[in-house]
Amino acid sequence: MSISSVESAKDLAAAQAVKDHVFDGCRLGVGSGSTVVYAVKHLTELVKQSSFKVTCIPTSFQACQLITENGLELSDLARTPELDVVIDGADECDSDLTLIKGGGGCQLQEKLWPLVPRKWL
Repeated sequence: MSISSVESAKDLAAAQAVKDHVFDGCRLGVGSGSTVVYAVKHLTELVKQSSFKVTCIPTSFQACQLITENGLELSDLARTPELDVVIDGADECDSDLTLIKGGGGCQLQEKLWPLVPRKWL
C-alpha cells in the first residue's frame, strides 16, 4: 500500500468514525497520532454544518492544539470524567483486530482511557 493510499484510508476511516459515532452533546475523547488530524478535520466540518455541541477531551498536546486551532470545545478528564466515544488510531492491526499502540509520550494516559468511554473506536 502506498503512502498516499495509507493516508487516504486513514482519512476515510476517520470520516466514517465521526459520521457514525459523534452526536449532539457527545463527550469525545480525541487520541493522538496521524489519524487524529483527519478525525478533527471531519469533526470540525460536522460541528459547523450541524451546530452539534461536542466536548473534546485530548490525550495529547497535539490533539489539544488541533482541537483549539479548529475552534472546538476543549475539556479534560478532570472536568469531563465520562466519555461517550474515543477516536484513536493504532500502529498495527492483525486479522483478529488486535491492536498495537505506539510507545510515545501519550501511552500512559491512553492506557487509562479504556476505563472511561462507553465506546472506543
